[in-house]
Amino acid sequence: MLSAVSRDTLTHQTVVTLKRYILVEDLSAGTRLPSERELSETLAISRNIVREALSALVAEGIVVKRTGKGTFVADFDRQAVAIALPLTVNQDGTTAKDVREARAALEIGAVGLIVNRITEEEINGLEEILEVYESKHAAGKSTIKEDIDFHLALLKAAKNRVIEEMSPLVVDVFRRTLAEDASAIRRNPERIILEHRHIVQALRDRDIPAARLAMHDHFRLQDFPV
Repeated sequence: MLSAVSRDTLTHQTVVTLKRYILVEDLSAGTRLPSERELSETLAISRNIVREALSALVAEGIVVKRTGKGTFVADFDRQAVAIALPLTVNQDGTTAKDVREARAALEIGAVGLIVNRITEEEINGLEEILEVYESKHAAGKSTIKEDIDFHLALLKAAKNRVIEEMSPLVVDVFRRTLAEDASAIRRNPERIILEHRHIVQALRDRDIPAARLAMHDHFRLQDFPV
């Protein structure tokens, strides 16, 4: 039987997501968080939910709001917050491994179509996303959106209507993985950029085995045959 997802549940999930983001990124006190608009777009939720989550974090002393300047990480007891975090925020028992495998199955499974159908213009578009990624990383800004944009562009390049309609799943998976699994977002931007470039080069070479291997390595999965 279906039931509506309560606003309180979504707000709580966002609070947990933001706590994990601050801890895993090791954001120091005084670091400015992305704007409400950026968080809303990255997490695929409404700005009202983001605002409620940030207010909860203010009440817990994890962030502070400065009028006209934004929201900043506060000086708080990180160990206490980490210990108190739930292992999962999904009530259906879905784990981070589940969503990672589902995402990998979709993207690795589409590699053949992507290699055969992607245009030079689309490959150049992937390069542009990587350039923005590098620029934002150099400026100390979040690059989660660029991760999402890169993988959505890959799936769009398959030019398959069903796959394209499933693409929003990628956004949801990123959001859920961010909330559930700190190891999945232990950000190493230089490594991610390199892995993305390996994928792009394989696409330029129209090399299906190399593209599949690059994607496999990117997901760091042991259970998918190459």
